[in-house]
Amino acid sequence: MDRFTHQPVYSCRNAIERMMYRNFIINPRFDKLLNKGSFDLVHAHFGTGAMYALPFARRHKLPLVVTFHGYDVAALIGRERNKYHNRKYSRKSRKIFEYASLLLAASTELKSLLIELGAPKEKVKVYRLGIDLHRFSYTEPQPVNENEPLRFLMIGRFTPKKGHIYSINAFKRLKDEGKTATMDFIGSGENEQTCKELVSSLGLEDSVKFLGIKSSEEISNYLSRSHVLVAPSVTASDHDRESGLIVIKEAAAVGLPSIGTWHGGIPEIIEDQKTGLLVPERNIDALFRAMKYMAVEPQKRVEMGILARKKMEAEYDLFERVKELETLYDQALSGS
Repeated sequence: MDRFTHQPVYSCRNAIERMMYRNFIINPRFDKLLNKGSFDLVHAHFGTGAMYALPFARRHKLPLVVTFHGYDVAALIGRERNKYHNRKYSRKSRKIFEYASLLLAASTELKSLLIELGAPKEKVKVYRLGIDLHRFSYTEPQPVNENEPLRFLMIGRFTPKKGHIYSINAFKRLKDEGKTATMDFIGSGENEQTCKELVSSLGLEDSVKFLGIKSSEEISNYLSRSHVLVAPSVTASDHDRESGLIVIKEAAAVGLPSIGTWHGGIPEIIEDQKTGLLVPERNIDALFRAMKYMAVEPQKRVEMGILARKKMEAEYDLFERVKELETLYDQALSGS
């Protein structure tokens, strides 16, 4: 509640309410609120959230819109659907597909996976999240300073899916070739200590910094001071994958090119050789070559950043994306 500061906000008030809601999806206060309010539809973020939203939408005869972001689709694939923590969601997924008026996928890949899992094709639409471009300062790039160290930045939780290990090993190869560069990591997570130990074993302590968790404003400042964002995400062992990495959009908003992988929704944000570079998942050699390219082609790097910003303005402006969402709401309400 301290993070979600919008009003009005309603949540479970005590342990008994939380227990009833989580285990039986019952909350008389929520039902009373829905009865009193003039609500038009219910929008659940993540399929796992739709599992809780579905009974309320049904009881109050409201259309249901569900946005799928990634792990909620992975939880329905193969053996993952039978794991204990996914069973309830897996059992209810068909009912969610049947009742929902619209199923919004955060990437084209997720749309295809949802259809493969049995979601009605006509209900599934791609809806990409936008960013507030006004939050990120963008100025025309200055002339390239050949003597300035190339500053790489990686932002995200230290989990296997994010691919930190691959970026560290690729950066080591770049340093071994004598390139003047630094790499900063923002975030925390279960793999952070493993990454720190790898940096130490490779002798990279002078060039690599672990900055911990930063606020949105601080992240914006670090993006503005960096040259290249690195996002070598991979498909995790549980099929979890990225849909549309917000941090790549934020980097592009300040005119920063990104190095990403041919993974999930990343190729929809990065246009290879135009707004950044794409490499295969888990390919340290290809990632190293991409980092080296950014080092030896500074003018091309700047041009990519300019085009990345233009792509955000054309395709990911938050206010334009919200207008599209409102159009989708209208479709859900009309049944078209």
